[in-house]
Amino acid sequence: MPENSSTNITQDLKKIAFWGILSASVVYVVGWFINVMDPDSAQYASITREMLERGDFLTFTDQGREYLDKPPLLFWLSGISFKIFGINNVAFRIPAFLATLLALYSTFKLTTLYYDKKTGYLAALILATLQATFLINHDVRTDTNLICWFVFSMWQVAAYLENKKPLHFILAFIGIGLAMLAKGPIGLVAPGLGIFMHLILRKEWKTLFNPVWMFGLLILALVLLPMSYGLYTQFDQHPEKIVNGLTGVSGLRFYYWTQSFGRITGENAWNNNAGPFFLLHSTLWAFFPWSIFLALGLIKEAKNIFQQLTGKPKQKEFLVFFGFLLPFMALSASAYQLPHYAFIVFPLGAIITSKYILEVIYESGLSYARLLYIIQTIVLFILLIVVFALVWFCFPKQNLVAIIIYVTLVTAFLGLTFFVRTRHKLILVCTISAIGINLILNTYFYPELLKYQAGSEMATKALENGLTKGNFYCFKAGQPWAMNFYTDMTIPATDDFENLIVKRNILIFTREEFLEEFRSRRPDLQVIHCMGEYPVSTPRMKFLNPATREETLKRKCLIKL
Repeated sequence: MPENSSTNITQDLKKIAFWGILSASVVYVVGWFINVMDPDSAQYASITREMLERGDFLTFTDQGREYLDKPPLLFWLSGISFKIFGINNVAFRIPAFLATLLALYSTFKLTTLYYDKKTGYLAALILATLQATFLINHDVRTDTNLICWFVFSMWQVAAYLENKKPLHFILAFIGIGLAMLAKGPIGLVAPGLGIFMHLILRKEWKTLFNPVWMFGLLILALVLLPMSYGLYTQFDQHPEKIVNGLTGVSGLRFYYWTQSFGRITGENAWNNNAGPFFLLHSTLWAFFPWSIFLALGLIKEAKNIFQQLTGKPKQKEFLVFFGFLLPFMALSASAYQLPHYAFIVFPLGAIITSKYILEVIYESGLSYARLLYIIQTIVLFILLIVVFALVWFCFPKQNLVAIIIYVTLVTAFLGLTFFVRTRHKLILVCTISAIGINLILNTYFYPELLKYQAGSEMATKALENGLTKGNFYCFKAGQPWAMNFYTDMTIPATDDFENLIVKRNILIFTREEFLEEFRSRRPDLQVIHCMGEYPVSTPRMKFLNPATREETLKRKCLIKL
């Protein structure tokens, strides 16, 4: 490729990446105002609120019970944000947004260590416009921070391997420590696998067996010290505590072994029989709209590495491919899997995808590139039709903003496809489609969906009807995490009917089926509000279909005695 042409492409992609990431960021910010989703985000927000209420950042409770599951980084960052901005939707999501920005920058810097800037710009744009990235910016989970610190640590390790500067080494292990504080030992295992294979295949034996890595473990231990101390004092010093129905539970062993490696060895009781290919098909939708290029890029990378092993010209690096593949395989071996478990390696997937797209568009034969563009355009156009049908079929309602966004999106898509001549057309249609679809989801679909989340809806009703601390109870209606967050109090969940029935001037959140039982003992009962509830984080077609939705709902009520 001529030097001038390469420079022009780099400048073009810099502009596209800037405006694409800026537009994606606007969509993230729109998502700040969506109510937190049960169960995960609402539970994390509720635990953070309890942490602040106790004023103790080293021990954690959930509904007043001992909590031993997720590491503390999300709670710490959310707690700081709550202190600054108050306990609300926006404050809960600001740390995730900042983590996303750092992940994008780290992906760019990691890419440019081994490749050129145009590959780095495109890799950052791909990561910013993944369906997974839009999702975890409003449905905040521990994985948001894990992704950030994983790719940050990979960047710093790679920089250290290239220039041997001590600062990169120190920052690398700080990043690994923060990744472990985000999600556990996977924060060490994932980068470790990629780095190990990188050094092995480059035959850098001196670096691989350098004692300096032991100093890195010391840095890691210092980063993990506050959490480890908290686990020890909360659990290991108190074997009499009941944790998930058991006594004698070691917090340190649970965190450093059982919660992660125990899912492979069988020591961890969690098992959803996901199977070895669960994360594979989950990645197909989570990596939208770039999924097909990720798959093709992985195949090409594997072929290049095979050629390297058979004596062909040396490849620049092996860190990205094996940093993606080996953690992905390890996570797929877990007995318990959820779609977002694979998100950790998506920054590396973005780099692989970027390399492939640039080679196809700018270096391959014209016919092959055109074929891929036609296939991708057809897929995206069908998806636009599906989104229209899904959104307005599921929640038929006149929403002028959503209609304007959709018409603008389709117009831009068709105009770009048929009337604009540019070599960046494939990148543009993917970027516009991802941003437009998620803008519709964040402005229309999710707000409508969350009207079926009883916790947040009932919290509003309770606040309007004389809610005070000590007069609100949850009776056999599930965990009131969202309600705790939005009422800024811990609502006792109880099964003790006799204790409740004698109280006066209290609010009770319960299932509709218990109304007659309450009314028979307390004729003064007032029904404040009843609604149908659905687990909104996992919508199924029977719920999405308005004709069958009612069959899927569980009726919940807010009553006053």
